[in-house]
Amino acid sequence: MNAVRQRASEWTALVATAVGVLLACFSAVGTLVADNVLIPVTTSAAALPSVGDGDGFALTGPVTAVLEVSEPTAGGRLWAFAPSLVLAVQVMVVGLLLFRVVRSLRTGDPFAPVNVRRIRVCAVVVLAGALLAAASRVFGYQAAVDEAGRALPGSPALEVVVDVPVTAVVLGLGLAAAAEFMRRGTALRDDVDGLV
Repeated sequence: MNAVRQRASEWTALVATAVGVLLACFSAVGTLVADNVLIPVTTSAAALPSVGDGDGFALTGPVTAVLEVSEPTAGGRLWAFAPSLVLAVQVMVVGLLLFRVVRSLRTGDPFAPVNVRRIRVCAVVVLAGALLAAASRVFGYQAAVDEAGRALPGSPALEVVVDVPVTAVVLGLGLAAAAEFMRRGTALRDDVDGLV
């Protein structure tokens, strides 16, 4: 019965990895074939045309807008594609490492040093992948905004909205904490080995 549950856990991890990679790949392909690219930007309220006398209301501070790039260049498409590609690789690597952790549980030793290394690598991949995806998105979007500024003289100054990948950072830190717990469990197991 335990072997059946172990196999089910392994297949679940493998199927979850495959589904995650497929979804990330579909997202990536969607950005390559899209007719336009939408870029979140901010501009100052002063750059907007005035709207009536206000009646006690005024637009102040930055205003969020969306810059639509119709028929982007191949370079623009690749920059829009890069974060999704990074996500697909990230999901695949983390999924396969976690699959190997689940598979190693057959031996009955979850606190094996190799599992600690695998989970540490997962944490690094999640954190580095999130930062790489965010950086490539901002760099690509900034290039498109600069090109739009040259193509639209007299348009208001636009700045790219920078999204911090908070979820990925929290997940990466959680994996790093899990690796530390496993490392301490390994050390504790080695200390009490042979006491019984």
